[in-house]
Amino acid sequence: MLKKPNIILVATIFIIIVLLNVYLLKVNEAFNVYEGNLDCGRIYYRTYLPKNMKEGTLVILIHGFGGSSEMMNMIGYALADNGIFAIAYDVPGHGKSLGSLYGNISEAYGDFLKAVDEAKEFGVKASSIAVVGHSMGAGYAQVLAKNDSRIKCIILLGAYPNSQVLNKDDRINLLVLNGENDELVNVKRCLKSFENVTGLENAVVGRMYGSFEEGDAREFYVSGLNDHITILYSSECVEKVVDWITKFYGIEHEKFFTLQRVVAYISVSIFAYAIIFPAAKIISSKLPEPYNIGKNAEVRPMLIYFVTTFLVSPFTILIQTIFYATIPLFILDFVLAFFYTQIISFIATLYFYKKFFSIGFRELYKKFFRTDKLATRIILSLTLSTLIYFSYILMFQNFLNIELSLHRLNYFLLATVLILPYTFFNELFYRGLTSLLDKGNMIKTAFQIASRVVSVILFYISIGILLGFSTGMVGYLLIVMYMLIILQVSLDLISSTIFIKTHSITEQVIWTTLIYSAILTSISPLI
Repeated sequence: MLKKPNIILVATIFIIIVLLNVYLLKVNEAFNVYEGNLDCGRIYYRTYLPKNMKEGTLVILIHGFGGSSEMMNMIGYALADNGIFAIAYDVPGHGKSLGSLYGNISEAYGDFLKAVDEAKEFGVKASSIAVVGHSMGAGYAQVLAKNDSRIKCIILLGAYPNSQVLNKDDRINLLVLNGENDELVNVKRCLKSFENVTGLENAVVGRMYGSFEEGDAREFYVSGLNDHITILYSSECVEKVVDWITKFYGIEHEKFFTLQRVVAYISVSIFAYAIIFPAAKIISSKLPEPYNIGKNAEVRPMLIYFVTTFLVSPFTILIQTIFYATIPLFILDFVLAFFYTQIISFIATLYFYKKFFSIGFRELYKKFFRTDKLATRIILSLTLSTLIYFSYILMFQNFLNIELSLHRLNYFLLATVLILPYTFFNELFYRGLTSLLDKGNMIKTAFQIASRVVSVILFYISIGILLGFSTGMVGYLLIVMYMLIILQVSLDLISSTIFIKTHSITEQVIWTTLIYSAILTSISPLI
């Protein structure tokens, strides 16, 4: 029997999402976004076409490693608000583009030229081009500027200026913009690099040197509170980029909707996430009645688990190398390596707990891995999986591409097989051994979330000791681990609705595997 409050709640949240999107249509009415493919479908792109386009404007937006063109949306939207044409594309190996990461600069330059030619199809003149690059994309922007005289302005976000590419004699307008809390870029070192490239001494942060009229405007800008990723969405940073480009093209900047837009998109994400819970309850109401199994949260196995997590984490690099030979997807390989070190931790915890406390793998397996009415459970879990995945797409569509492309389907199937053992041990450990997330017990729920976070922190500390915290790679892995915490905790909370109903982990093993595989396969760069 479907409960009326859940149906009403789902309907209410759906109406709110629709109203937010109507508001966004109003905010975005000054431009249109078009999507397409270049080079026979090899490169995916999106254009931000103003309805009142200012003549002679063209901005190329290049995302960072592990990102996609969606990550440049806030900048693209803000530029289009002010009549400036922009085009962003997925670098090969990323998002919806085919192939793998560039092997040389000629390949990168070739795709840049294809993007410029596509812009011309929209009536754009390409005599004076600005390039905005984030992280890896900033590296490409500098090399492209060295190879194409039409590029007269480059903006580097979350990146170091490269003195091996640029120098003080280059007649190019340069803005370097970093977040004060950037995990990958040290602000002091970056300022020194800026001085080396521009020939300035004791450069003052936030002060512009030179002029756009002379083609040698220079500025180093630091945004407080922002990090490597948030600079792409911060109102301060987006407006700084737009201010620079409007001055470069000699036009007046008219309006900024960045803050309203970000708030609206975040609100859509929150409500898209919130709709999952009542919907999951409606779906789970069709599952068998709950088993009467009483169990209190256990602290001792968690302590064993934390210790083993820290001790086995250094094996991650070796395991990642092994997976890379099978799946050349960087983020997926790293997360798989994390998953399999977790499996080692789970097995070790279950072994020691069995040895000292007489509860082990077999007892938990028999108690919590149930197969009665399995066909019904599979259908319902797949329904829930589909609902959650499309909700995640709605949540992230303006921040990152997580839509599984058909050309990555083979990697998705392989990832599903490889992630399956992890989800089995993960669900058995967290649901079975600790029996957390019992209905109505917020203390146990908070305990599980805290345990997730602590385990990832211990894992990261161990990897940091192995690689050295000063390396950019460790900073990048911190971002990946942060994303993993969000994804894993979210899935834990959602799957609790089924566990509460059945006290069985069978459903979670099925649908959690599919969601992990789809999202990780989509966001992981092919290298």
